[in-house]
Amino acid sequence: MNCEEAARLIGPYLDGELDLTACLETEAHLAACPSCREKLDLQRALITVVQEEMPRHKAPAFLATRIRASLKVDQSPTETIPWRQPWPVVWTWSGLAGALALLALMLVFSKPGTSSSLAQEAIADHVRSLQVNHLLDVASTDQHTVKPWFAGKLDYSPQVADLGPSGYPLIGGRLDVLDHHDVAAIVYQRRKHFINLFIWPANKSPLGERYYEQDGYHVLEWTKSGMNYLAVSELGEKELRDFTEMIKNQTTPPME
Repeated sequence: MNCEEAARLIGPYLDGELDLTACLETEAHLAACPSCREKLDLQRALITVVQEEMPRHKAPAFLATRIRASLKVDQSPTETIPWRQPWPVVWTWSGLAGALALLALMLVFSKPGTSSSLAQEAIADHVRSLQVNHLLDVASTDQHTVKPWFAGKLDYSPQVADLGPSGYPLIGGRLDVLDHHDVAAIVYQRRKHFINLFIWPANKSPLGERYYEQDGYHVLEWTKSGMNYLAVSELGEKELRDFTEMIKNQTTPPME
C-alpha cells in the first residue's frame, strides 16, 4: 500500500468501515509511515474539535416523518438509493476547510454522546478482537493469573477485578493498542456478550467521565487512581454502567 492509497482509506478507517484485510493493511502502512500517521492524527484532532466545540441542535420531531414521506413520493419502484456515496478525500491543507464544514453539517443534527475518536478506535478494537478470534492472549478466570501475565509486557501493572460472583466473570486479557499506546485489555463476559476493559496510565491526559453510543456499541470512560479506564461492549447501557461501577468500587490507589 502506498501513501495515496492510504490517504483514501484514512476516513473509512476512522469510521470503522473497512473490511478486516483493508484495515490490517492500512494499520501496517500507518505504523511504517510518519507522514500518513500525521494525516491520521490531524483528522482525529479535527473530528474531536468539531465534536467538542460545534453547537448541537436537536432536529424537530417532524423532520424524520417529512423525509420519509418525501422519499416515498419521489422514489420510483425500481429506483434504489445507496446508503453511502463514495467520495474521494484529498488530505491537503486547502481541503481541511471543506472537511470541517462537512463535519459541522453532519453534526448539526447529531445527538449528544456521539463517540469521540478514542471511543471509535476502542469500538474498532473490540469488534476486531471478536472478528479475528484474538480476544485473549491469556485465558483465565483467575485474576492472580491474568494480572501477572502483563508483567514485563507493559511498564505498569493493571488492576484486575474478579466480578464472577456478580455475573460478570473474568475470562482473560490481552495486549492491545489504543491511541498509539500499548494498553492492557481485560476481558469479561456477560451471558453471550463480551466486555473489553482497556486500562492505561492517565499521566497528563486523564479521560474524565463520559458515555458514548455508536452503532449498538456502548462506551464508558473514566479516570481513577492515576489510570484511564475505557469499557466497551454491545451490552445495554444499564448493564455496562453496573459493570463499571463494580470496577470503580474495586479500584484502589497504587501502592507506594
